[in-house]
Amino acid sequence: MKQYIGLGSLIFLILWANSSPAIDCRRGSEYYHRARSEPDPNRSIEWLNQSVQVCPNFNAWYMLGLLYSNQGETDQAIDAFIHAKAAAGSVKTEALALARQGELLSRTRQWPRALRAFELAKRFHPDPAPDWLEDSLKNARIQTYQTIIPATDIAHIFETGTQISMDGRFAVRPAVNLPVHFAFDQANLNPVGNRQVIELGRALARIQMEQWLFLLVGHTDKRGSKAYNQVLSDKRADTVKVELERQFPSLAGRLKARGRGETELLYDGESEVDHMLNRRVRVTLLSD
Repeated sequence: MKQYIGLGSLIFLILWANSSPAIDCRRGSEYYHRARSEPDPNRSIEWLNQSVQVCPNFNAWYMLGLLYSNQGETDQAIDAFIHAKAAAGSVKTEALALARQGELLSRTRQWPRALRAFELAKRFHPDPAPDWLEDSLKNARIQTYQTIIPATDIAHIFETGTQISMDGRFAVRPAVNLPVHFAFDQANLNPVGNRQVIELGRALARIQMEQWLFLLVGHTDKRGSKAYNQVLSDKRADTVKVELERQFPSLAGRLKARGRGETELLYDGESEVDHMLNRRVRVTLLSD
């Protein structure tokens, strides 16, 4: 009887070993390398899907995202890069997957969400970040500045919550840089600035955020004296706070405002674009 028990245990161990995760990942690696050598993109996609089914891995998901992107399958590509981020083995590969999501969101003109993806990718990626990421980030900022960011996109960024890098080194609170427009050299909102503040208020006043606190920080470009820019940024942040509380009374007591002047420039260049991008109001979630 003991011999039969021993034989049965041995058979079980052999069967278990043949279906172990290590075996599955070897198969997944084989499928991935077949996909890389396959000239037909559709066949490559088939091999890659088999690879991630038996052993989810960054390389296969990332390559799937690139192939779907090249074929114009945006939703499938974004989904693949989301899985690639989850399977990333380092903060660098995590950042690359985020940046590729940003590229696809840019392609569909979802600029605020693309900008958030690029900002997270830049924060997570070890220095130096690749040039294409820096260029994509700046372009997303330019495009966002030229539009009114809708309340739905602002709310999405905050409701997604704090993003933590896989190594735990970076915890990025939800925040959005708003191109709040003012009259030249003044703290009065112009018509476009008023429209943007209304969209911001609609987002922050949502029931889901009714207990949340927010910080409004005004920023200027570097032209003018530091003392003058500090005062101007204080006034502009306070203008946004007062206008939000006037139009959305539920926000009273939930907003803090301060200025940073020219101390936290996004870009140190002298071009009008750099100056434009440096003038902003950054809204950050303080507590939820």
